[in-house]
Amino acid sequence: MLFGRRGLTDLGRAYAAKNEVCQQCPRFWQWVMFAAADAYSPKNVEKAQVCIIGSGPAGITLAYSLARYGVSVVLVEAGARRFREDSQDFYRGQVVGNNYFDLSACRLRMFGGTSNHWGGWCRPLDSHELNGGGISSSKLNWPVSDADLSRYWAEACRILQVSDDFEDKDVGSGIRQLNIQYGPPVIFGESYWSFFDSSKSVRVFLESTLIDVRPRNHRVHGALIRSRIDGGKLVDWWIEAEYFVLCLGGLENSRILLWLNERHRKGIVAKHDSIGRYWMEHPRAALGEMLVSERTYRLFRQDLVHLALNPRLQKGLKIGGARYTISALTYRKSQALITELQRVAPGLSEYFFRMLNEKRLPCGACFYSEWEQMQDWDNRVSLGADTDSYGIPRVTLLWRKTERDLETILLATHALVNGFTNLNLGRARLEDWLMESMDIPPQQEMAGYHHMGGTRMGYSETDSIVDPNLRVHGLQNL
Repeated sequence: MLFGRRGLTDLGRAYAAKNEVCQQCPRFWQWVMFAAADAYSPKNVEKAQVCIIGSGPAGITLAYSLARYGVSVVLVEAGARRFREDSQDFYRGQVVGNNYFDLSACRLRMFGGTSNHWGGWCRPLDSHELNGGGISSSKLNWPVSDADLSRYWAEACRILQVSDDFEDKDVGSGIRQLNIQYGPPVIFGESYWSFFDSSKSVRVFLESTLIDVRPRNHRVHGALIRSRIDGGKLVDWWIEAEYFVLCLGGLENSRILLWLNERHRKGIVAKHDSIGRYWMEHPRAALGEMLVSERTYRLFRQDLVHLALNPRLQKGLKIGGARYTISALTYRKSQALITELQRVAPGLSEYFFRMLNEKRLPCGACFYSEWEQMQDWDNRVSLGADTDSYGIPRVTLLWRKTERDLETILLATHALVNGFTNLNLGRARLEDWLMESMDIPPQQEMAGYHHMGGTRMGYSETDSIVDPNLRVHGLQNL
């Protein structure tokens, strides 16, 4: 995983080089991997060089990387190894604004986190998106560059078990074909269980939740953990570490920071009103159906092709990015689509009938898109009035798509369809809501389960929570 210009993986290399491993942890080599919480009393204090809260892809990758350099790590996971309904209940919350998923269904509270329902699609961030894409305001740019991230690509591809080949293909008329790699997918909890089970550097605590921290002099000196043991008994104990890392995802990171800040009278994050702000998703919707020419048909890879506008056209339209996925229809559905075309363009429909009947090429396709949402201060994670069984306020998520979000998909889709027509790649029939510039119908899928923002990265604490190295502004070790 990527940790800015000087990530914690680099920290691991520094520890190994200086031979400083475990000098502050004399009990380190006697550790057993998966700890039983009932073995610890309320007076217990665990010590490590790094404490990681959350065992999703970020937490597991970081723990794994540090462990390879002998850095002592405590990895704390609120869920169990397997999915449990009572654990998942902690994720219930309220959604205000546009339709969105049940918050307890779009993420998983278990070892491996939400990677347990990941599909395995992989693609790095585009360099032009890091510079604001089609949006002119420099305030929206990432504080990291393509060069900062690209040195991690090979290792990330190895972890995700995909090829390091993401070169796009120019189709013409402002359209490019995206090269997306497909992983197994990697379910992190299962894939790394045996490593952690035999590791002498990492100790994992399951069914253990961060409750509080002990801040002093711009540092976090301890984390209060509540563990659920056999029979449902709760035990509170402390972790002391040099570094603390929150890897709780795009909702819980904001929720926990808000909660800790409230408990400590705004003493954790100085510019506390930025916590939870600029929350984003990838709006997602079916856009229509199309009939594709033989040339386009050859583009299909496993019945899927991924397209986008090229950076120059996107910038000219002043819109965010959009990815289109085109999926082949069956023979019968292709036939019905051609029959419908025959009513308005009989000459063109004959071409597609020949493809279908003489060459046996089902030329019908449906297409949908996921697109970039504009950064909006008002979209946010906040604390609700209801609390979970540990007394921590549940999430209230305010998510609304702006006019510019709708403008992105309208302009991008019309540019894509016009490009298809100009290149004679096919003809499309768009959904009514696109033709009439309406909002996405409520029965559509809505979004991509991609939680972003909330703890925004930036240079200034006035509009972000973490700096380019993911360190919380104003704190030396969080």
